[in-house]
Amino acid sequence: MALPTSKISIFIFLSFSCSLLAILDDEFEGQSSLLVEHTFDTGADAEFSRRGVITISSMKSNMAHFAQESSLGMEEKSKLKALIRKGGMYRIRVPTKVGTTDENMPYVSTFMRACALYESRLSDVLTLNVDQSGNILSISATTYIPYCTGATVSDAALSNFNTSVEIIETASGPVPDTQSYMQKLEQEKVEKEKGAQADNRSFFAKYWMYIVPVFFLLILSNNMDSGQEGRGQ
Repeated sequence: MALPTSKISIFIFLSFSCSLLAILDDEFEGQSSLLVEHTFDTGADAEFSRRGVITISSMKSNMAHFAQESSLGMEEKSKLKALIRKGGMYRIRVPTKVGTTDENMPYVSTFMRACALYESRLSDVLTLNVDQSGNILSISATTYIPYCTGATVSDAALSNFNTSVEIIETASGPVPDTQSYMQKLEQEKVEKEKGAQADNRSFFAKYWMYIVPVFFLLILSNNMDSGQEGRGQ
């Protein structure tokens, strides 16, 4: 049995719309860039410089890679070694939004021990934590060196970063249903008020069926005691 022409047209339209949305979604995710800055200085007023760019092809599929802009020069290598002698931390920062060049954009930052970066020969892993809108919530940096051993690395091995990038999307947690809870409290309050107003009779009006029998029993008991005393005299 052949399908009506109208149903075929609707099916084709829906298929085309879904394909178009998928393409637009891929285009929205694809080729976003994120500037990575670093510093070998210490203190709150440390000067950051460009380390490279993370190119994000898809946040949902965890597809991203790092490209270094230029090799480390002798000055930067000397700063790294000086930072190691101080037992200092190597710091990294990225803006909270991808694809932005706004200098006033807030940053998220992280750090690692300078000796760990040195002994790993500039090999590290940058992990980006993002929300469902693609905003950068935090960044972390690790190396495969669990602890520093004091090993010596040649300057030739300290020229280029070997960086992997991981993207973790943070899912929203359950939101408490405060509105339903407040409605339940209001309903319980109204029911209590109704219960208090439903029976505003006096104590005797409420419990006369218990009081009257006891009253008659007391009268009968007194009469019986009086009769026995009369016979005893």
